[in-house]
Amino acid sequence: MTRCLCHGNPGRDRLRGGTPPSRAAGSTPAVLPLLWPTRPYKSISFLPGTVIPPSDVLPAGLTVASLVQPLSTINLLENSARSWYNAGWVDVRHRFSHGLTFLTNVTWAKAITNAPDFRSPMDESAIPQNGSNLDAEKGLACDVRLRYVGTFVYKIPGVGQQGLVSHLTSHWELATVYQAQTGMPFTISVFGDTANAGTTLGENPIRANYTGAPIFPSGTHTSNEWFNTAAFAAPPAYTFGNVGRNTVTGPGMQIADIALSREFRLKESLHLQIRAEGFNAFNHTNYGTPNRFVNTPQFGSITMAMHPGREAQFSGRLTF
Repeated sequence: MTRCLCHGNPGRDRLRGGTPPSRAAGSTPAVLPLLWPTRPYKSISFLPGTVIPPSDVLPAGLTVASLVQPLSTINLLENSARSWYNAGWVDVRHRFSHGLTFLTNVTWAKAITNAPDFRSPMDESAIPQNGSNLDAEKGLACDVRLRYVGTFVYKIPGVGQQGLVSHLTSHWELATVYQAQTGMPFTISVFGDTANAGTTLGENPIRANYTGAPIFPSGTHTSNEWFNTAAFAAPPAYTFGNVGRNTVTGPGMQIADIALSREFRLKESLHLQIRAEGFNAFNHTNYGTPNRFVNTPQFGSITMAMHPGREAQFSGRLTF
C-alpha cells in the first residue's frame, strides 16, 4: 500500500483526475497514481548522499512526476502511550476552634509514562529520541515525589473587652498558604540533531551518554552546578544517547503566601475590609530547571528562578 502524506488545504491541494494543479488544460495526464507537490515550490534541498531510485525500482504503476515535494517533518500522534501513577496521601484537618482552622495534606507519589510528556522544552522533548525504539522512552513523567500543602486561618483575639484598644485590635484575621515539594525530573539531551535523525526543529530529542561518574557528588545542588556535568557527554555523531528520559531531578520548591485582613462594620449593610498580602513572603529563592543540553556552555547551571521574589499588595474592599 502506498500512502502520500501532504500538507495543504484538504480538498484543494489533492490531485484532480491525475492532473497536478500546474498542468495546462488539455495536456495528456500521466500514469496514475502520481506524486505531485501540493504547492508549486521551485526547488528543494536534499541531504548529501540522497539517491532517488530509478523508475524501474519503483513499485508498479508508480511514477515520480516531480522531485519538488514541499514536505518537511511529519509528526504522527498515536493513542498508544501508557502511564502509571501510584500515590498515598494523608489529610489533617482542624475545624474552627479557638479561632483556628487549618487543612494540611502530604502526598507521596510516583508517576511513569512510556512516552514524552507535553512539557516545556526546558524539561524534555515532546517527541521520542528514536521512533523505532519506543520502549526506551519509558521513564518518569511529571513526577513530584513528595508534596506538602498547608492552609491556616487564625482569628486574632482582641486586647480587652471594650474601649479604643479593643476596637483597634479586634476582628483581625491571619491566613497563610504554604507549599513545599520535591523537584521534577528532566532529561539530559544534546542541542541539535547530532544523530541526523531528521527531528523537528526546536525539539532536540537526542539524549546524552552517561559516563559513569556520580551525578550528585559533594558540592553540587547549587545554581552554578546543580549536578556533576562530567557525568554526561555528547554521543558520537549519528548515534543515539544511552541516558533515559527524566533521569535527573531538578530543584524543589517552597513558597508561603500570607494575608492579614480586618473588617470594619460602618453601618448595618456597609462593611469595609482592609487587606495586606505578601506573596513568597519569606523571599525564598526557588530555582528553575537547570540547563540540560550537554553541548552548551551553560550546561548544568541554573539561570532562572521558578517564582519571583517577595511581592506585597495592599487593598481595600467596600461591601454594601
